[in-house]
Amino acid sequence: MAIKKSNKIIPENNISIKGSVELSSDKSLSIRSIIFSSIGFGISKIIINNPGEDAKTAIQAIKDLGVKVEKKNNLYTVYGLGIGYDNKKFIKISFNNSGTTLRLLTPLIAGSKIQATITGDKSLSKRPYRLEFLKQFLMNLKPTRKKYLPIQINGNEQCVQSKVKITKPSAQMVSAATIAGMVSYGETEIEAPNNVRDHTTRILRYLDYPIKVQNRKNKQIINVKGRQLLKPLQNYIIPSDPSSSAFLIAIAILTKGSKIKIKNVCLNPYRIGFIKVLKKMGAKISFSNQKNYFGEPVGDITASYSQNLKGITIKPNEVASIIDEIPILLIVALFCKSKSTFNNLTELKFKESDRLRVMYENLILCGTNVTRVKDNLIVNGINNKFYSGEVPIIKDYSKDHRICMAFFCLAAVSRKKIQINDFDSVNVSFPNFLQTINDLKNNKAKKILVAADGPVACGKTSILKKIVKKFGSKRAAFLDSGLLYRYLTLVHLQSKKKKINTNFLVKHLKKVSISKLQNPKLHSIAVSNKVSEIAKIKIIRQQLLPVQRDLIFNCPQQIVLVGGRDIASTVIPNSFSDIKLYIDCDVKVRAKRRFLELKKKKNEKNINYQEILKALKARDLADSTRAISPLKKTKDSILIDNSFNDISRPINKISLLIEREIKKH
Repeated sequence: MAIKKSNKIIPENNISIKGSVELSSDKSLSIRSIIFSSIGFGISKIIINNPGEDAKTAIQAIKDLGVKVEKKNNLYTVYGLGIGYDNKKFIKISFNNSGTTLRLLTPLIAGSKIQATITGDKSLSKRPYRLEFLKQFLMNLKPTRKKYLPIQINGNEQCVQSKVKITKPSAQMVSAATIAGMVSYGETEIEAPNNVRDHTTRILRYLDYPIKVQNRKNKQIINVKGRQLLKPLQNYIIPSDPSSSAFLIAIAILTKGSKIKIKNVCLNPYRIGFIKVLKKMGAKISFSNQKNYFGEPVGDITASYSQNLKGITIKPNEVASIIDEIPILLIVALFCKSKSTFNNLTELKFKESDRLRVMYENLILCGTNVTRVKDNLIVNGINNKFYSGEVPIIKDYSKDHRICMAFFCLAAVSRKKIQINDFDSVNVSFPNFLQTINDLKNNKAKKILVAADGPVACGKTSILKKIVKKFGSKRAAFLDSGLLYRYLTLVHLQSKKKKINTNFLVKHLKKVSISKLQNPKLHSIAVSNKVSEIAKIKIIRQQLLPVQRDLIFNCPQQIVLVGGRDIASTVIPNSFSDIKLYIDCDVKVRAKRRFLELKKKKNEKNINYQEILKALKARDLADSTRAISPLKKTKDSILIDNSFNDISRPINKISLLIEREIKKH
């Protein structure tokens, strides 16, 4: 379970999700339906499932403007009186954190007979309002701090048509210009990028409002007539939010055992650009039950665990269609097999927070290989800092709900402990986020990692192999990390090189496979005598770490037992392993066992007990005193003594620990 205290949370790690769900109504469609219902002529009936704080802000705002709204369960009845509000009182309206409400309602207020002051919360007040073009319609509005809230409005119900050119790929700015045209006399022409979300034009065309859209090569021309009849919305059940779906889809494709269906989702082409990106990465995502509903394509999304995702390059003209999903796409990119490049993320600076800066700084804080070049981000996976015991704190992100949920997902799909402050900010768009995750959680697929350290010949391999046999090879697997060093040692010996060539050995790491680790020559005396020399080389240990982790985390079995010298301390330390063991045995007992083991092998000659004892002592000393990842018992490791003849004792003890871990979930 996630640990939640006050408004802080440490998400549960290593989860998978399974099942079907219908999410909260789409935020963008909820706000637009409320606003257009307020200026429609007649009674609108809208069903908004579990509205977030931004949708509630829009509802309260039209109430403040004198529009009657009745609520019964999730049904909202809005009594619209046509275009143009008529409230003679001075009004002070707060748009809280909702940039969409700010930009869509401001032109309606400025084009009505209203005197008003528009304010916002701390986050919204830091964002430029970006509506200077409204003055072209003879709208009287003045920000009190240059381009920032509060805004003073002296309403003018005699606004006139204009010809507006918008260069920013912002759906909110295009919608604001469209609505300004609706509230003005005459016909307005808007030139804008054609890669922005088109909810506003879709809903207006569905309601037969006189609006035309011409799409050209890199732009669109919108013609809208002002002061025309806008029909009410009748029995509109707002579809699920695709932007909220993105977080569940990310968890599903990144975690083994996951498969979810999200029902009744808005599939607007400009809202599902993130799905196109994920499919290019190799994600298993499909649509079903598709239909056209109130001018928008709607359907179900199915997403399931997808292995070997590949990196992608996001082109500048693709950013507008994935603007809200870039934070979670950056998280997915961390787990791809190759690098990803996100180009031209300038617009991220003008969201609830400066998402470009906040995502970059917090990804670095968590231990990832991310590079920022101007307004571009290059993602190269994670680094060794990711595996540290330090718990990064995600804070000071202006309560940006999408940043919050993105880092929740990073923790959920990995074993990285992350603390997220101001977690209640998810209520802006996904108020039941935690409950939804909990309802879909699939504990049957929970992977259990057992990290077992101990000196050479202590019996780790025999014990862990027998535990695998006990649980069954379909359910459990054993990975001997020491075999990787032995493999490189054998490569060195077979090369006949006098000096150890680290570059030569590092190149061979790419050729490592499970089958090559089964070579019986890896256990020869020659390899045993040389392996400690190879294992202490810093660059080899560094280069082997990601190879080891890749084998461990991508092992298909549910129970993975890993044996070595630095597994619990370095390879899968802290929260990255569920059970930590230190298997020990008296050195003389180990020497005797190794002597008897080698004596049975036909290809081994001149076996000498004293030489074996001497070699083991030398190996112990080398392993425990090396500068890089020395052999040691970590504080949270359980000591398992294997000095006795009865091997069933350690086997039963470790099996019991695994059974207890399984029962936790």
